Amino acid sequence: MQGAPIMVSSGSSGLPLQLNPWEDHALNYEFPSQPAAQAGSDNATVPAWIQLQDPIIYPGIYSASGIDVMGILLRVVSRPNPCIDVGPLDCSVSLTLCDLSLPNAPIVYASPGFYELTGYSPSETMGRNCRFLQYPPHVQAPARALSSDVDEPIAMMRRAVNANQEVRVQVTNYKKNGTRFTNVVTILPLWADSNGHHYAVGFQAEL
Repeated sequence: MQGAPIMVSSGSSGLPLQLNPWEDHALNYEFPSQPAAQAGSDNATVPAWIQLQDPIIYPGIYSASGIDVMGILLRVVSRPNPCIDVGPLDCSVSLTLCDLSLPNAPIVYASPGFYELTGYSPSETMGRNCRFLQYPPHVQAPARALSSDVDEPIAMMRRAVNANQEVRVQVTNYKKNGTRFTNVVTILPLWADSNGHHYAVGFQAEL
């Protein structure tokens, strides 16, 4: 009968558990029940591995960078004595991860939201310091003096990062197309992880 409950063993208790069809499908999400090729001379069969496209999981939630971004976000929301309320977080936020243990604190991860906000691509972003957003495209930093209204927020960010303190400032930034915008930047330095990486998490929001 279609939609009938499915009984499975609960393990050590020996008592059966009742699954609805949706739960049974979830358990077999990557391992469908139909047999695949023969596995060995004993004619035993193994489940086929099928990659299913999932429209539910938000694109970009799993990073191909090798960095545990979800773990970083968990460290952000569970950090002790937070000074700044970052509100609810999901994978649509504009986020950058800078490695403070490396020279010039380069960006080692940026979320899809960052690329959507700024217009820059991963190849144009990775390995650079976030300060490149302070200038229009194709303008080198030394060739343009910062105005006083821009210089103070940047100095505040530097002081906070050096002191391992949280900070939120409004700073003038530029998108790849040259559009000037006010960027509300929140920086949360994290203590070094077990691999010795000292990250600073940056959130960006256009005002």
